[in-house]
Amino acid sequence: MEGYQVIRIPVIAALVCLFLCFGTVEATAESLAKLMATAKECSGKAMASPSDYAANWRAAKACHDYAFELESQEAEGWKDLGKDAAKEGMKYGETAARVRPSGIEGWYFLGLNIGTYSDCVSILVALREGLKDKAQQALEKAYYLDKTYDNFGPCLALGRYWQSLPAIAGGNLKNAEKLFDEYFAGRGSSQNADKLAYYFRGALYKDIGRASDAKADLKKAADMGQKDAARLLAEMQ
Repeated sequence: MEGYQVIRIPVIAALVCLFLCFGTVEATAESLAKLMATAKECSGKAMASPSDYAANWRAAKACHDYAFELESQEAEGWKDLGKDAAKEGMKYGETAARVRPSGIEGWYFLGLNIGTYSDCVSILVALREGLKDKAQQALEKAYYLDKTYDNFGPCLALGRYWQSLPAIAGGNLKNAEKLFDEYFAGRGSSQNADKLAYYFRGALYKDIGRASDAKADLKKAADMGQKDAARLLAEMQ
């Protein structure tokens, strides 16, 4: 195969690599187990107190954290497991938003769970299930209530919403770019932006023909461990 080289690794180095990789696998499984346990615990509290705002948004957050990590690690069965966890999180987010419409957390984590659910089942399935308007309402509510929440998370999430929608369904890359710029401006040059933010903006730059800017953002995301950014960057080389 062109460009392929056989690299002989000394036995000791190979053993070190083996143990390091094994430790990483254990840590990955352990982190998922902890997130799953937290989601289960928070869900139990929310079910026991359906009118408790804090219990419900925390359950929505815990479900999203677990579903998102499944997706990020591309764990075995992540689409089915993540779909179920995000769907559960959507339920608690909706409850929180209904209990306290003026609270940002319910809307925000409802929107995030819809986004992760869409990643698991595909955007087309999510659209067929009528989640577009629900996602937009949740993320816009969060944005207008406090766009600085969670390190300007509503800016990033709403920007991703406009970016992910197919054009025929109302996708708007100009809206997305404006919100991504707002996110980066809000974080400031002295703070490290989220690797997903670099990936999202890099993908957007690619789509609008700003190749050099796209590669710069995708490289930053890839260097931070974002797998999708690394794949997209490789396609552009």
